[in-house]
Amino acid sequence: MDYSPGLPPLNTAAAMPLPPRISSFTQSCTISINPISLVINECITITSAMRKNARWAQSGVAAILGTAGEDAQEDLGLIARLGLRTKRTRTTQDNPLMAGFTKLRSDLVECRDISTFDTAALFHPFLQVIRSSSITGSITSLALNAITKFFTYRIISLSSPRLPLAMQLLSSAITHCRFEASDSAQDEVVLLRILRLMECMMCGIGGDLLSDESVCEMMETGLSMCCQMRLSEMLRRSAEMSMVNMCQRAFELLKQIEPESSVAGVVEEMTSMLSPNTANVQMGEPVSAVPHAASPVFDSPNPQMGDFQVPPSNAINDDQYADIDLKPYGLPSIRELLRVLISLLDPNDRQHTDSMRVMALRIIDVAFEVAGSTIANHPSLQVLAVDDLCRHLFQLIRYDSPQLLQTSLRVSSTVLHTMRPHLKLQQELLLSYVISCLHLRVEIPRENGVDPSLYESIPSTPTVLHRSASQMTTSSTTSGTSTPVNIKERQKLGMEGSARGPEAREAMVEYLSGLARIPSFMVDLFVNYDCDVERVDLCSDLVGMLSRNAFPDAAIWTTPNVPPLCLDALLSYVSFIADRLELAPKNKDDYPTAEDLIVRRSKKQLVIKGTEKFNKNPKQGIQFLVENGIIDDGSNPKSVADFLRNTSRINKKLLGEFLAKPSNKEIMDCFIDGFEFDGKRIDVALRELLESFRLPGEAQQIERIVEKFSERYCEFSPKDVANKDAAFVLSYSIILLNTDLHNPQVKNRMTFDQYKNNLRSVNNNKDFAIEYLEEIYEAIKTNEIIMPSEHDNQAGFEYAWKGLLQKSHAAGRMLVCQDTNIYDAEMFRATWKPVVATLAYVFTSATDDMVFMRVITGFDHCARIATKYGLHEVLDYIILCLARISTLSVEPVGNNTADSTEIRIDGSSITVSELSVGFGRNYKAQLATVVLFRVVRGNEYLIRDGWRDVLYIWLNLFTNSLISPYFSELQDKLDVPPIPIINAVNIIKKNDPKDNSIFSTLSSYLSSYAVDSPPEPSDEELESTLCTVDCVNSCNLSEIFDNISALDPSNVIYMIKSLLDEAVLLQQKRPFTTLRDELTNETSSDAGSGTFPASSTMSSQPSSDRKTVPFLAPLSIYVLEMATCLVVKDSACLKALRETLMETFKTILANAENAYPIVVGRIACYMLAVLRKVIAEYAASPTEEGYKELVELSGEVFVGIAKVSGDILRDTDVVVASAIVHCFRSSPENIQLVLVNAPNQAFWKTLEVLQEVTEAAPLIFELTQEITGFVDIDELEARDEKESRPKLSLIRTSENFQAVIDLLGDFASAGSIGSDWEQRHDQQRNGKPNRRMAAGRSATPSVPPAVQNRNNGIATRPNRRNYSTLEKSTTASGGNSGRNSDDSLRGAAMFNGKRMTAAEVNAAVASGTFGMQRPYVDVIERAVKSVKMINEFRLYVKELADESKLSRDEGWTTFWLPILDGLLLQCLNACREVRQQAFGSLQRTLLSPELSTTYDAFEWTAIFDAVLFPLITGLLRPEVYQSDPRGMGETRLQAASLLCKVFLYYLERMAGWDGTLGLWLRILDMMDRLMNSSPRDNLEEAVAESIKNVLLVMSSTEYLVHPNRAGGDKLKLELWSKTWKRLERFMPLSALEGLLIDDGVSASPGRPVDVVLAAAAAAAAVSSEPVAVESATSPTVTDDAQPAPPAETTTTTTAE
Repeated sequence: MDYSPGLPPLNTAAAMPLPPRISSFTQSCTISINPISLVINECITITSAMRKNARWAQSGVAAILGTAGEDAQEDLGLIARLGLRTKRTRTTQDNPLMAGFTKLRSDLVECRDISTFDTAALFHPFLQVIRSSSITGSITSLALNAITKFFTYRIISLSSPRLPLAMQLLSSAITHCRFEASDSAQDEVVLLRILRLMECMMCGIGGDLLSDESVCEMMETGLSMCCQMRLSEMLRRSAEMSMVNMCQRAFELLKQIEPESSVAGVVEEMTSMLSPNTANVQMGEPVSAVPHAASPVFDSPNPQMGDFQVPPSNAINDDQYADIDLKPYGLPSIRELLRVLISLLDPNDRQHTDSMRVMALRIIDVAFEVAGSTIANHPSLQVLAVDDLCRHLFQLIRYDSPQLLQTSLRVSSTVLHTMRPHLKLQQELLLSYVISCLHLRVEIPRENGVDPSLYESIPSTPTVLHRSASQMTTSSTTSGTSTPVNIKERQKLGMEGSARGPEAREAMVEYLSGLARIPSFMVDLFVNYDCDVERVDLCSDLVGMLSRNAFPDAAIWTTPNVPPLCLDALLSYVSFIADRLELAPKNKDDYPTAEDLIVRRSKKQLVIKGTEKFNKNPKQGIQFLVENGIIDDGSNPKSVADFLRNTSRINKKLLGEFLAKPSNKEIMDCFIDGFEFDGKRIDVALRELLESFRLPGEAQQIERIVEKFSERYCEFSPKDVANKDAAFVLSYSIILLNTDLHNPQVKNRMTFDQYKNNLRSVNNNKDFAIEYLEEIYEAIKTNEIIMPSEHDNQAGFEYAWKGLLQKSHAAGRMLVCQDTNIYDAEMFRATWKPVVATLAYVFTSATDDMVFMRVITGFDHCARIATKYGLHEVLDYIILCLARISTLSVEPVGNNTADSTEIRIDGSSITVSELSVGFGRNYKAQLATVVLFRVVRGNEYLIRDGWRDVLYIWLNLFTNSLISPYFSELQDKLDVPPIPIINAVNIIKKNDPKDNSIFSTLSSYLSSYAVDSPPEPSDEELESTLCTVDCVNSCNLSEIFDNISALDPSNVIYMIKSLLDEAVLLQQKRPFTTLRDELTNETSSDAGSGTFPASSTMSSQPSSDRKTVPFLAPLSIYVLEMATCLVVKDSACLKALRETLMETFKTILANAENAYPIVVGRIACYMLAVLRKVIAEYAASPTEEGYKELVELSGEVFVGIAKVSGDILRDTDVVVASAIVHCFRSSPENIQLVLVNAPNQAFWKTLEVLQEVTEAAPLIFELTQEITGFVDIDELEARDEKESRPKLSLIRTSENFQAVIDLLGDFASAGSIGSDWEQRHDQQRNGKPNRRMAAGRSATPSVPPAVQNRNNGIATRPNRRNYSTLEKSTTASGGNSGRNSDDSLRGAAMFNGKRMTAAEVNAAVASGTFGMQRPYVDVIERAVKSVKMINEFRLYVKELADESKLSRDEGWTTFWLPILDGLLLQCLNACREVRQQAFGSLQRTLLSPELSTTYDAFEWTAIFDAVLFPLITGLLRPEVYQSDPRGMGETRLQAASLLCKVFLYYLERMAGWDGTLGLWLRILDMMDRLMNSSPRDNLEEAVAESIKNVLLVMSSTEYLVHPNRAGGDKLKLELWSKTWKRLERFMPLSALEGLLIDDGVSASPGRPVDVVLAAAAAAAAVSSEPVAVESATSPTVTDDAQPAPPAETTTTTTAE
């Protein structure tokens, strides 16, 4: 049966209403027996125990029987009625303690419900036992245990009558408990029972009903037990735990107490505690030891409570005790408890031991943990925490006791957790000290494999130390106003961080780590300190300190636990910021905006810099501050003075000297005028002034300061000082007194009487009041006037602390930035460097997987924060650190392919290199690489300088064949061959599983050693390489490049800049000694397949110097192609970034001599790709501005390409030609015209060079045909001239006309290679080898490169018209150099559809298998077509000249001479087929009506000097003759015939020309040279016959007549005379006899020349057949060395 009383109160008058509070019912339970029986049992137990004692052994048994009072009288009356005499027996009246229990039992007889029983009456007998000093400890323990049961079993409930009164009586009894001391163990059991009961009262039913006095008494009792050292350790610990529980309940009550309405009088109330309403609410100071006594006595500070007696139950009523204050406890008792606990912390009170302080700190810690911020809601409690508690804590953390230090730090942390808004300056002081103690001032040790740049950003010293150093004076004895400072005392007083032991450092780190785990703690520091001009940078210093101590070497100076603690704190700091990223920015009304903080911080930096300058040079410092707006007006002394007075960063000594200078008097006046001295004694005012700066040492300077001070002080009308003169004397005397009393060098101190006598009659001829001077004297004697930082005793510290409290009111409350992220960006921007550096260093040196994971998370958080707030420098630094750890960011170099091996297995391949193996073995590097690209992915738009490291990694992977050269679909749009890759030298094919036996391994090693190649990779190396491949694949580089491709120009420019810078650097690092020889012929053949040779050597170098050269060309191409793809990806990037890209291209091309030819070729392709993109953009949206840009760009492209040396451009293979053709064909006609009109003929010059490349020549020729419109020249020649012909729309200008003629001439000149086959063919037909060929010399003479003239840096063609002055090395083949012919033979050539090298051709000829098949058919065909195309241009000369509006002379020079020059050049071609076509075309052109009818004056006579004479001169040269010994004789004959024919054709038109005679004589000279050139060619007879024909015609037309018939014409006489004289030199007279005798052929005046020619021809019996030239396909050879002239070769003068 449950006999527990009900909780609801009874409706009786005795029940008191309870306050509206929440009561605690801890440690209670229900009871299963009758509660009344339980109470009776407890009574019997106690009385039985008492009767066992000798003192109560004779007591009656009434208490046991339960009879007393009226019941006993009734029993005696019954005996008397029975007739018996009664005898008085022993009762309990002689023993009050027994009587109380008897009375209680008697009252319980009639009780049916214990909850209705009076609580005071129930407690009364038990309380008597507890307070009785005659009771033993065991009995007292029983009484205490019984009452404890009443509370625990809920026999006492809130509804119990008069419970508040009972609680007060119980509290008074247990706090005044007295009992006889017996056994110490038994006595401590009693004390434990007391503690248990007090804890039950405070935390159980009725605890809220206790009064303030009762709570104070109970707390005092508990503290006394905690502090009594004679008690056992267990009891003191138990008392401490009970105190903790009771304090928890007491301070929990603060949350339900209304805050105090006013803070007025709080300080006075706390110090005096004399107000009537709180007079009884006081606790005595607990002592650490008490005198040994017979019994423990706990005297109450309120003895009246101990004298209170409980009246009988029938007399108890509420009215009788109405005067007793039963108000429940509240703020007074809590405040008193906190005050006593804080007083125990005073380090200067020697009565308090460290154990007492530790105990008090633990209880205070619990109090603040429970009450939290509610303490700050009560000013009386806040004052205690802000002042006394913080002051004691600040001094206790400097003690060396580990336990005391750790507990003090724990309490400090709790206080800061709960009261930070009210502890702004206190927190600054505390944290500054801790940071200064913890910050390691040793360099970070260098470790192998760790890049020192990873930790360069770790600060070496905190800013708080810099500030302390700037504020400290440089001297302490300059004026005698201060004493030397003892550094040990300064450290002890907390003015300077001292060196602490490892355990102390660990405790401090734990303290800071706990604070850092407050989500808003770091933000609060940044906002309140780092952005405040007068505060130190606590946030930055704390991050720097944590970063430095997170390094592993910190364990040497601290403990092994410190580095992980600091790392955890840093990671928590970053994690909190990352957690707030998704919060919506919100700003409270009283909080500054983020922009305000930026302004404040910027101002702070300027102030710091300005004050540093001031401390070195005040004038420069002020100037700097004025220039940056810190001081409003430098010319205004008040502005300067206000800044100096309100800035604590100024060196005080220097400030005093600055103010005391005469030049700064106005500033000093304004400085002193800023002080308020109203109501202050003069020494107090002077002390306040001299605390702001150090008084200088010179007397004059002191006098100026004191004089101004006196004036300012008297402005407030002090009653004890008459005037400023008196103030001046008195102030000066105070300074002297201060020096005299406190200077250690002064032995005889000044007494008060002496001081008083020195001041007689100075107060306006009167004396100062003695009391006034005495107060001044005692103040100076007690407290020296010095700088606050120079105090070296406890009084100095107290004074400094007082100043801190005063400043705290001006500093205001600290802002707590909870649930906001508006300041995170600026805070992280100021602190990220040491955080990231620490993460990088720890990542490098750590070995624990958990550390790796935490650091990776930290990197991820930092990257997210940087991305959110746009902090690109953070991302760049993270990338830098991770790249260094990855080991892949080293400067890329060409891979030494001799050390790499390609393994091919079942169609797949993998390249094993040193890098792939090493990287696969390095787990940290792999992890760093994955994290790096994880950071990069998605953040590409924010990266700036970090692209350089990413690019290095990219290139190193590419160099080692770990990534594909194909990185984007954008590459397809460039229309260039794949990027060449570096092939491994060693290739191993595996089809079967590898034999892992030791014999197989040894055999593989020995075989590789025998062939001087690296051993086959081991399984471990293969596995490492596969790990590398997996790591690279997991980085998703293609996705990153896709993201880059999607960036806008403003963001992608940084990637492009890194690419272009690297491209330039790669060219600069190219080994110059290799030049172009490093690219062998195999390079060209392999380039099309996307491969690149592994190495090359220089044949010109000694064999000892020949070594593998690392190729950088693929790297250059890779970066340039990537940059080009990013530029041409869209219109915006093209417009914004094209110029940057083109500048880089032009820079590399300008230094093409030191560049790889293949790189030069690719650059040309990329430039053309950009041009194509611009053309496409213009075609889509044509504008005038776009057209201008297009013209300018096309000029840049082709000029840049044309400036490259021809030798280099020829080595670029076919890629450039393909790109040019593609660009031209993809352009509309108007744009094509822009291309061909590129400045300086750059377009044509490029084509001229490229046509010499074997593979490129067909493309260039097709392009030339498209430009001219002569796609099918044979079909055009067959057309009637009147039919429609191509319009030549792209070559309407003279420059393009000349250029296309030159280009066609180059194609024609290339046909000279066919002469080799012609001569070999002659030898095979005759069966006789050519001696020259047998000697191993080429049939085609070596022709040196064309003379290079320079016009704006572009190679120009030589002057081909001045053949008479060409150097002997110049050949008749013209244009085609020896390199061309030789290289064409050495290079690949098409032979009947089959590519054959020169070696193959020579081998076929030597073996006789060459047969009749003719090589280089395509080259000869192009040459023949080129000659035809040149000749075709004669049909357009008149049209072009008219269109160009040129004069006849200009038209001749501009259009006719290029055609004739081109045909002339090919008349000297070594190939007979080309030469034949050229002669036929030249003859038709010279005799064409277009030429003869156009120029009716004598312009046509230039054909002799420009064409015919140079032609014969060239043919007469030995080297030309030797190019085709058999055919060149015939060509000479043809040239002679052509000369005569042209002369006769124009003979009639020469009438009246003064130059006829000279021209005729020059023709005879040419004939003379031809006849005597080579007797073996049999030219003498043929030339003589031609001369005869000419003479006959001239005679028949009467141009050349006998003197007898000249009729005195001087010109004819002269012509006759000089002709015969000249003929006599080289022609026999027999050949001339009778030449002009026949008059039948004489021409009459006016007779047509063609008729005369025909008659002359008939008369001379000359065949009328045209000039016949032996077919090149059927030559005949008459002797071994010289070819004979054809048997039936004749010459006729018949005009065509």
